[in-house]
Amino acid sequence: MTHVNGRRVPKNSKYFGIIFLLKACFPVCKQFRMVACLKEKVTCSQQLRKTVRGVCAVIGGILIHLTLGNLYSFGNMMTYMASYMHERVDSNISYGNFIWVNSITTAAQGLFMVFGGLMERRFGPKLTCFIGCSLLSAGIMLTYYAIEVSLFSVILTYGLLSGLGISLSYVTPLACGMQWYPQKKGLVNGLIVAGFGLGALFSTTFQTLYLNPQNEPPEASGVPKALTIHLPYDSPLVSMVPFVAMSTPGELYFIIPPIIILSHLPPYTCHTDLLHKPELLPQIPPIPYPLSKGNQNWQEGERLLNDLEQNESFNEPPSTAKLSGKDLKPVEVIFKKTFVVIWLMYLFTTIAVGYINAMYKSFGQTFITDDHFLAVIGSLAAIFNAGGRIAWGYLMDKTSFRVAMRILATLLALLFAIMPLAKYMGKLIFTLLLWLIFFTFSGIFVLMPTVTEKAFGAQHYSANYGLLFTSQTISGPLMAAVNQLMLNAVGYSGCFLTISGIISFSVILTFCIPDGL
Repeated sequence: MTHVNGRRVPKNSKYFGIIFLLKACFPVCKQFRMVACLKEKVTCSQQLRKTVRGVCAVIGGILIHLTLGNLYSFGNMMTYMASYMHERVDSNISYGNFIWVNSITTAAQGLFMVFGGLMERRFGPKLTCFIGCSLLSAGIMLTYYAIEVSLFSVILTYGLLSGLGISLSYVTPLACGMQWYPQKKGLVNGLIVAGFGLGALFSTTFQTLYLNPQNEPPEASGVPKALTIHLPYDSPLVSMVPFVAMSTPGELYFIIPPIIILSHLPPYTCHTDLLHKPELLPQIPPIPYPLSKGNQNWQEGERLLNDLEQNESFNEPPSTAKLSGKDLKPVEVIFKKTFVVIWLMYLFTTIAVGYINAMYKSFGQTFITDDHFLAVIGSLAAIFNAGGRIAWGYLMDKTSFRVAMRILATLLALLFAIMPLAKYMGKLIFTLLLWLIFFTFSGIFVLMPTVTEKAFGAQHYSANYGLLFTSQTISGPLMAAVNQLMLNAVGYSGCFLTISGIISFSVILTFCIPDGL
């Protein structure tokens, strides 16, 4: 006879073996129940945190890009800054050479964005964004003094330093957003970069209403043909230009980004980190009654567990790369044919983006004398810039990068080819064409980051997209050189048609994109 749970059970009973086994394994079963309960609590807590922090990450990314996107007000502000410097600093300054400021901004983004990706992996997203926004603030505010010195000084502050700040702050919010919502990468990227598109919505109108409240028409007396705005030297409007150059958006950049960064919560403590940081899980006490290690089944199970621990796929999250099946580093990406094709497409299309952003108002002034009208349609173009990013991201999610990019490049080339006709069709056609161009080119900044992550994986996404952005180190200066050489020779019509032809190369390259992207 033996006692099991206070009951006498004969040893020869047919239930003796089952009852004895259950009693012996009870501590083990208890431990398994504890583990299951702890895992359930951890899972529920993580789901709640994931929902809240995921939304905060996307909202924070939108707000960060909203401050960065004031870059699109350059086309409006350039007309005042160039006139001011032409009158007070150097009479050789015109629209043709002042466009170098915006070109250097674009080139600096391409040159330093890869370092932004590396900094994000080394120091984290918050510190990287804070440094970038601080540099951007410093560049804008220093322009208050640089505008009194020379065009080269403005290029260093408003161009180079601002571009460096944008490059460090641009890609990190996109990487965080895609990690939170891997099934909706195009839509999330579209929402975040929509903030960039909206950046000039209010600042453009503020600049014009502050600098030209009486809506004085452009004059041409004593000014080069390329410079269609002329403000008298003693005009009070002229003295306001440096102040607006600093305050819009210098102080805004200096105040808002720290608040935004504090609310931006990147997903570095989500469920995927439990694979890399097991200390995040609650500690489970060891089983007090282990099975005998001499047992053959125990040894077999122990061997299988060791094999799993040594398996790389067990220790790392699955790759999201569609082409190679594994996440690629920047040194591996540059040797891929697909990367070269995407890089060239980015190069050709961003030439068009830089040109229309810098020159739309100066072109409009050749046949429109209403300065407030040009400022308003430039501000409203920001809505199309933002809405287009969401629409193109949604289109890519529903179709593919190859289809979406082919439609985008074809439409953009046609719009640039038609734009010179707006001079003979009036303000309405010019407005519609401008808004359509902003709506169309905005998709570039959704499709490109999304296809980078989709093709080469998420682990090194920030650095890989920064590498793709190096195309702008060429497109920016190339656009400025073409404009400076061709504007006086063939006029705006020749420049628009030339850029339309350049965009056509992107249409051809879409046929080289492999299936699955």
